[in-house]
This record gives sequence, structure tokens and C-alpha cells, in this order.
Amino acid sequence: MSTTIKTSRIVMPGDRFAGLSVLLLTLLALAAGWLLKTSVENRSQAFKSGTISAQAPAGWLSLQPVGNEVLHVTDRTSKGFGTTYLIQVEAVPADAQAGQVVSLVTLERGSALTGYRVLKQQEVLVQGRKAIEIDYVYVESASNLNHVVLPSVVRGLDYIFVNAGQAIIVSYRADQSVYDADLGRFQRFLVSVKN
Repeated sequence: MSTTIKTSRIVMPGDRFAGLSVLLLTLLALAAGWLLKTSVENRSQAFKSGTISAQAPAGWLSLQPVGNEVLHVTDRTSKGFGTTYLIQVEAVPADAQAGQVVSLVTLERGSALTGYRVLKQQEVLVQGRKAIEIDYVYVESASNLNHVVLPSVVRGLDYIFVNAGQAIIVSYRADQSVYDADLGRFQRFLVSVKN
């Protein structure tokens, strides 16, 4: 004859909530990690050149401005072509119209950038200031510190502000594959630009 012994497990009050507390602690740790990641990615540093100021992304590679550039920063960690923000200043006649400046900028870009094509051009308001927005693409094939060896399709946005004999051109350029993902950060940068 065999005997079976029935064992029973004693349930402690804390045992019921152990699984739930592990789940809540994990979610809390993930949320804290996401907040830390977001705060590090969105850090900015003040930039000032003459009358122009902005909040440029901290940790980006700041390149020596060339020609009419006053700011040239690049994200070394972005995929393909390094996401780039530029601020350029052009002296224009005091009575220059925005359309004339836009024509000059597109002609300059067309001769300097391979496969340059304007996708859309429109008047916009940025923090109450009138601007012309130019949405464009081009092919970047130069290999250097910021670019991959294979050609990249780069999408860009230029915002042209004309005021009192000066045109300020704020540009965003990113690899086509990350353009939409990085656009929100650029919009925050754009509204920080003051002159």
C-alpha cells in the first residue's frame, strides 16, 4: 500500500505582489532610462555670432565655418550622411525681396551640390517671422570625416529670412533614411535662432 502525503504551500502576503512589484520596478527603470536618454540627446549649448544666437545641439561636431557660414554642426552618430545644421549670413541690398534671395540661393546650391533638386518652396512663419522654406534633395558623394564612402541621398530644408540688408539662411541636411526622425530636433533648433 502506498501512502500519499499531501503538502500545502503557505502563501505569505508579500508573495502575491512579488511578480507585480518586479513588473512595476522594471517599467519604472525603463521610463527613467528613456528620460535620461532623451535629456542627453536634447542637450543644447548656446551659440552667438554677432547678432545671431541659437541653441545648438551639445555633443555635435562643430566644424570651422567656411565662407558665409557662422555655424556648422554635424551629428557624427547619425546614419549615412551626418545630420547637419548650418547658419549662413549673406549681405543683400536693403530693398532686396525674399524671392530674389531665394533665386540666388537655389542657383548657388544647384552649382555646388550634385543632383540638386527643389521639391517644394513656400512662404512660412517661424515664431512670427516671415521666411521662405525650400525643401530639396541632392546626392552627397564626397568621402571625408562626416560622410560615408558610398553616395548618400541627402534631403534638406533651408529657411531664408531677409531683414534690413541681410539674409540669414538656416539649413537642415540629413540622410534621407533619418530625415523625418531628426526633423523635430531641427524644428527646436530653428525656433531658437534669433537675430
